[in-house]
Amino acid sequence: MSWFLPAFCLAALMAPAPVAPAPPEYETKARILLMVLPYIQWAGERGWKEGPFVIAVLGDSPFGYHLDEGARSLTVHHRPIKIRYVSQVREAEGCHALFICSSEGRRLDGIFAWIRGREVLTLSDDPALAKRGVMLNLLLEEGYVRLAACPEAAQGAGLTLGSRLLSLARIIRASGAGP
Repeated sequence: MSWFLPAFCLAALMAPAPVAPAPPEYETKARILLMVLPYIQWAGERGWKEGPFVIAVLGDSPFGYHLDEGARSLTVHHRPIKIRYVSQVREAEGCHALFICSSEGRRLDGIFAWIRGREVLTLSDDPALAKRGVMLNLLLEEGYVRLAACPEAAQGAGLTLGSRLLSLARIIRASGAGP
């Protein structure tokens, strides 16, 4: 039994170091959301006033600090990114992108009515909202975050989803009206 303690210590020293845990789901989703924005063209982009690129998050944000942290040092089309958290869609006035949290699913028709006629990219991570016409969706499938895109909805809002972005996304058709 006197050999047990030294053998245990030796085994503990030789064991591989623990691997850092995988990033949380919403850290990954925040990174993807921020990374895809440069691959989208807004028809009226040349006429934008000076100022930041505004991403509004509507509803109960699942991102914690991950979206703010990720946006801190990035730009979209040479503009710094500003994250704005809103509880009503009208508070998102002036935003370029609107992340619609799953808490807002019951108000989606009103959100789409407000967006209609505006060049606003819609994003979500709720599979039910993806089927109703949200333009870009960050969906958790088999443990991985997958991108799903609805180019029809984007075109209807005057946005073009770039070919590089579309090559990485699953293309979906909206069963709802969309914006």
